[in-house]
Amino acid sequence: TFLLLLPEHFAIFCNTKQMWPHKFQRAKQHQRQYSKSIITIQLNTMSAITNNSNSSAKPTTTTKRTTFKQKIRQYAALFDGSNKDFSDIESAFDDLYHDDFLGTESNGEEVNKETKKQLDEKRLAAGAKVTHVAYTRTDWNKALVKYHLEIDGKSIISKYLVTIKDKKVIEAQYVNGFAGMVKAAWVSDFHLIRRVQSYQHVDKVVFEGYVSPFADLTAAK
Repeated sequence: TFLLLLPEHFAIFCNTKQMWPHKFQRAKQHQRQYSKSIITIQLNTMSAITNNSNSSAKPTTTTKRTTFKQKIRQYAALFDGSNKDFSDIESAFDDLYHDDFLGTESNGEEVNKETKKQLDEKRLAAGAKVTHVAYTRTDWNKALVKYHLEIDGKSIISKYLVTIKDKKVIEAQYVNGFAGMVKAAWVSDFHLIRRVQSYQHVDKVVFEGYVSPFADLTAAK
């Protein structure tokens, strides 16, 4: 169906608009007010949705992982010159030193984790204080750590080439000079190979009489 607008109809429309201009103005005003109301309702609705989503969202907490370097410094900071019982720092000790830890001291003495624990226990009881720690990463699994230690009125500087496994010290070779550094690196690599062998073959010892933690002790006998 088509609406035919004749010229006389158009003339009537124009005359009507001229006769009642105020009615057309009111219609336009009502249209503008209606549009503003719709926009206001939409904005209020969006604001309510945003507030609800923010209130229902749970705050997220990010756990920052402790690096190996930080663990070294945190453990050294426990030796602050005050007399402490080793039980106060034992958890930090276990978190830093691997169960299969082996190392050497300045006098050439070989130590394992239990021996190292006894040495630190004596130093702690004597009020030892670590005044400075220098940390240098030398390889993907090695770092050179230098300690400045004050104990019994003496100042001692010790360097260790540490081998890292699972963010723990699995080996710490005392270093004296460049030759000592080369020797410590060679020994560390040799021990690493022996450890891999012991993990692959449970009936083999690691080295120097230490049995693999995965070894079947009854079969070894």
